[in-house]
Parts: sequence; C-alpha cells; structure tokens
Amino acid sequence: MDIWNWVEKLQEDLRQAGQAQNAHLLTRLADDVSELQVDRVDALLPEARALGKALDNPWVDVYVGHWALRNRVGNRMEGESALGESVALFERAHRADTLDCPQSICVTQDLAACYGNIDGPGWVPERIEVCDETLGRIDPSWACFQCLSCEKADALLDDGRGQDALEYLQVQAAAIQARGKEVFDSFPEMQIKILLASGRAEEALALIEQREAEVAAAGDYEPANCTVPRRLSKAWALAQLGRDEEALQQLVPWSELTPNHWRLWANTASTLCSRDGARNTWDLGTRFNTIIEHFAAVGAHRLVIEIAALSLELALQRGARWVAQRQLGLARTHLAQLRQDRGAAALVAGLAARIEALPEMAPLPVPADELLAWLQAQGEQHQSRDPEREAQWLLQAHAEQPDDDALAEVAASALHACGATTDAMALLWDFVRGHAQEDGAAAYTLMRWLAEQGDDDGLRRLAATYRDSVPVFAHWCEVQRARRASDWPALEQAAQALLALSPGSNGARRTLASMYMETGRFSDAQACYAQLVETLEEPNAAHWDHMSAASAAGDWDAVRRSAAAIGMELSSQQGVVEEPWGWVIIRSEDGGEPVEYYARRSGPVTARIVENAPANRAQQVGDWVVFDAGLVHPAPEDEAEREHFIPTYAQVHVLERGGFARSWLVDGAHPGEAAWNALVEAAEAQGWKVWSHSRADYTVTDPDAEGGTLPGLLFTVAQPQDHAPLALHRFLQQATAEWVHPHCWLRLAEACDQDRQPHLDAIERYGL
Repeated sequence: MDIWNWVEKLQEDLRQAGQAQNAHLLTRLADDVSELQVDRVDALLPEARALGKALDNPWVDVYVGHWALRNRVGNRMEGESALGESVALFERAHRADTLDCPQSICVTQDLAACYGNIDGPGWVPERIEVCDETLGRIDPSWACFQCLSCEKADALLDDGRGQDALEYLQVQAAAIQARGKEVFDSFPEMQIKILLASGRAEEALALIEQREAEVAAAGDYEPANCTVPRRLSKAWALAQLGRDEEALQQLVPWSELTPNHWRLWANTASTLCSRDGARNTWDLGTRFNTIIEHFAAVGAHRLVIEIAALSLELALQRGARWVAQRQLGLARTHLAQLRQDRGAAALVAGLAARIEALPEMAPLPVPADELLAWLQAQGEQHQSRDPEREAQWLLQAHAEQPDDDALAEVAASALHACGATTDAMALLWDFVRGHAQEDGAAAYTLMRWLAEQGDDDGLRRLAATYRDSVPVFAHWCEVQRARRASDWPALEQAAQALLALSPGSNGARRTLASMYMETGRFSDAQACYAQLVETLEEPNAAHWDHMSAASAAGDWDAVRRSAAAIGMELSSQQGVVEEPWGWVIIRSEDGGEPVEYYARRSGPVTARIVENAPANRAQQVGDWVVFDAGLVHPAPEDEAEREHFIPTYAQVHVLERGGFARSWLVDGAHPGEAAWNALVEAAEAQGWKVWSHSRADYTVTDPDAEGGTLPGLLFTVAQPQDHAPLALHRFLQQATAEWVHPHCWLRLAEACDQDRQPHLDAIERYGL
C-alpha cells in the first residue's frame, strides 16, 4: 500500500490553490528528519502544526505529529521526556476521524521506540505487544510493515534473543517479497545492528560491504539516516576485528552525529581506546559527558547507565577520578528509574568498587589563591590546557576560596569544557546567589550560558537576583532573554533602561540597533549606529552597519558621509547612490531556507539581483536590495583563488521589488551559441529575464548522437507580473521552431492548458 498517496494528493491540491509553500512544507519536514537536521525540524514544526489547524484536517495533525516524534524519539533518542507526547499521539491516531490515516500505523513505531529509549530491556513485552497488534492490522505490502518488523526485532535483541531477531527478520522479508515488494534498507541495517551487538563482527562487515556495493551499483541517493549509521557500524565492526586504522577512517565526524548514533560512536571509541591510550583524551571524555547528560535529560535511563559504564572506564584510565565519581552518581540515579534491573545493579556496583579502590585525589600543586596564575603559566609553557585535569584542582581551590569570583568562573568553565554542564551551571548559581551584591565574571558567564540554552526562566531568575543590587546587569539579563525569544518590545525597553543607567554601553546600543534592523525600523537603527560611529575607537565596522541602515532608510547623504569616513569614493555627489560596482552574490531566505543569487552591486551595501529564482522559489530577480557588509564566506587565502572570488552578502532589506512573476524552466539540448543568443536577445526585448542555470559540462541523452549524449542547456525565463504565461509559451514555440532538438517547458504548457505531449516526448528522448 502506498501510505503517502494521500499526502501527495493533498500537496497537489495545495499547489493548485496557490499554496506551493505549504505543499513543500510537508516534504521538507520528512526530508529534514531523514537528513538528521534536528534543529531545522524544530523550526518547521510550528508552521506545520498551524497548517493542520488551518486545513482542519486531523490526518495532517497525525502526519506532523509522527514526524515530530521521529525527530524526538528517533533522531534525539528521547525517552521519558517524549512519552507523554508519544502516548497522546497514539491515542489521537486511533480515534474514528484518523484511524484510516496511514500514519496512524506509523505512530505505533514512535511509541515502541519511545519505550525502547526509556528502558529497552525493561519494556520488551509491551514493545512486542504493540508491534504485533498493529502488524495484525496490515499486510506486508505496507511500508509500515517493515518499520514495525524492525521495531519488534530490536525488542527481541534487547531481550537477549539476537538469533531469534535475525530469524524473525528473515520470515518478514520473505513475506514482503512474496507480495512483490522490495525490502528496504531498514532490514539489513537492523541485521547489522544485531550482528554487531552479538559479537559477530565478520558477518556484520560482510553485510555492510554488500550493502555498499548494492548502493554503488544502483547509483541512488541515500539520506543521512542511511549513510551515517552504516559508516559507524562499519567502524565498530572493524574495531571489533582489530583493524583500528580502518575503523578510524570510517568514524563519522562528531559534528555530523545526532543522539541516535551516539551509542554506536561510544562503543567504537571505547573499543579503539582500549588498545591505544593516546586516543583517550580529555576532549573524548567531554563527548562522553555530553552523551550522558543528554540521555539523562531526556529520560533514556538504561542508556545513561550503559554509556556511563563505557565512559567511566575511560575516565579511570585517564586518572580523572572526579569524572568517574560524577558519572557513577548519574548511573545510580537512573538505576532507580529502570523498569527491570536486567543486570544493571550489578554493573553499577562493580563500577563503584573500582572507584573506591582508587587512591584519594591529588592535593593542590600550589596554594588555592595562586592556582589560576599557576595553571595559566603551565598552559603557556606546554601550549595547551587540560580542563579535565585542571577541574579537580579548581574544585578543591573553589571549596577553599568560595568568595573568589574568578576562581568560581574558571572552575565552572572547566566543568563546562568537559561536558559537565549541569554541574557547571549549579556551581555558578550557588556563587551568584551568595554574591549578588556585585556582577562579575561568574554572573556574566552564567547569563551567557542561560541564553545559549534558551533558558528564559533562568534568565528571569538571574535578573531578579540582581535587580536591586546591580540593575544594569539585571537589564542585560532581560535583553538577552528578549533577544533569544524575539520579544522586541521587551528588548527595546530593557536596552533603553540599561542605556539610561549606563549611557556608554556600546554593547546595548549595538544590540538595540540590530533589533531595529531586524524589525524594519531603519531610521532608528541608523541613529544608533551614528552614535556608535562617534564613540568607538575603531568605528570602521560601525560605518558599514550605518551605511546598511541608512541605505534601507533611504538617507543617501548619510551613506555618503560614512563612505567618505572610511575612504570610499563615490561617483555621484547627491541623490540616490546607484553605481556599477561589479558582481556579488546575495543570500536571502525563502521559507526559512537560504538561497543565493548573482547580483550586480550598485553601491557600498546595495545590489540588484540578476539571476532568476528556480521554478519552485519566490521570484527575486530585479529586486534592489540592501545587504550586510559582513562576508558570508571568507575570502580564500590563496591569491590565485581570490582573483575569481565573488563575495557573498546577506540580504537585510528590499528597497524595490523587481516586479517579475515566477520562473519557467526550459530544458533540452544546446542549440548552439548563435541560436541561444538570438533567443536571449528576443526575450529581453520583450522585457523578460533569461538566465542559464546549466554548467559547462551539462549534457542530455540522445541515442542517435555520438557517444549517446549532447551538450545540454537548462534555463529559466521570468516575465513581469502583468504578462500572460501564454505569450511566453507561444514565443518559445516560435523561437525554438528551427532548433534541431526540441526543448521541454512542461510546467509552462500545463499552466497555459496547452498540449503536454511534445514536452513529455522530449523528456523521454533526452532523459530530462
């Protein structure tokens, strides 16, 4: 059964109703989950949920809820924290108005996975039961049949029945193939997981390499949720087989991992470090701490214990007793949250015995009041710092000198660098509550961390702590909270109050100016930047910001003043600044996604976009825009590369719209330069914009051509908004009538209700 058919039909209805962005939203949501773009999914969810309400379509609610949970229980491995939402969606999906929605079946997978995250072995019976109940309602032709089969196999593995899980998958795969359906990647991926967990690394590696060969032969694109776990599984298999260098090459960079892959990474890293202590560094410990803190925060109780056991062993090897003690404490806390013990208590007890057998922590190398200077000197001497090693001394020194602001801040920063974020925050909170009479390094660091974590309540509490004693700092806390929440009235109020108490606060004025720019209050932003220009010792950057604000406000005299101040010569002396300054690339946003277009710079911080938008994007060609002068991408260091470098700038405001409608795509074999130039010239004579999107090596297929390919040409045409698409359709028919190879503009023909067949024929012949 095609469980996505109803979604595709809804998307087509939305497009026909002029809601192409909403149609694309549903695809983006699923794609971003599959590509492990967890933060982008979070950003899309409010809009997606609002769409369900606007359409009054409960099926959309279930669809969006399912993908939200795929992100939470799948990508983020949430357990207890997602259980309420998982149960609620499961119940919602089984009401009369949603029971027939195919995604009501998918929701079973979400609930089973959530149970597995909380305590996989402890919830085995319930996981199997919920999978069996739903599998009984569908047949092997459903894609959900494969997902639920893998969930049940995962439960069997957690129950210690790895071989049963493998045999079960074989039975399910045979049933799928008997229905003439293809077995998806999820089956071999689950088989690989079972084999690795069962110590059968050679078999796992053989299956991984088989999958790699199949994917390479097919040439199909695979999303990140397929490629990342396969690479990590290969690394772990190689590590188990003692092929360490090969394993290291397969390890996915930490920055590309999401929590659902941390367990694989941790097993591989601990295996590799067991044979080479040089790999067991403090920053490796930081990553383990990050994993444990995340699983603790989301209520993935058994995972906390499992990863803590691996990490604690590594910490003991490094001599980081405080790390081992901390992780033992976390393991004990989550031990009490397990549904069934299944050997966890004995594991934790064994770890505790190892820690207790260690000698006491080493004493301070110097007196507490000399420690910071000593550590700095040691760092300069060795040209490196080890926060894990330093943290144990810093904590001792802080206990001896509890009123030392710098010592408290550095101790917390060391903990934070080691991934012990909870302990670091607790230390700073204890300090600021006892020292609220003045703001110092500890208070500002705490404020910054709270803002980075999006802890609005924490920022409010911190502001209240200092409101009477240090009101300027309290206002700073309010500014940070309001900026993070995009609460512009509150930000303006707090920043103005701060400036009233501290008129020389350039940071507050800069924050206020940025807010004015973001909210379109360009004259107010210009006034702030004008003040910064007068007060800063190095005002060049402020002059550039001032020119952006002044350009957006249309104050061209102010633009000239700042340009002159930084030594920039303009051709004109008065009126609008619009001069030919060469090529730039402008980055703007379309539906929350960055898009970049070629443009002609027309002044210090203005440009006119000359590249047509793709057919599925909002049109921006001809727009006259203001940009921020900071480079999006740094210029290359190589001098030869810099000669061809085109700077990219972020758009901040549209001064004037180009007035063009959507782009229409035309594709086919290149007709030759003379024919192409003639078409461009004739189209532009009509006031239309033409832009070639094809690279020099773009080709199309042609069975009659030598080598089976021809040079290709992919271009778009955009018309002014008051021009009829039918006129373009007829123009293209006439302009390409003498071309040897027919071109395709299917979507334009459909929009004009013209014959589609010539375009379908071109697609088939030329592989368009």
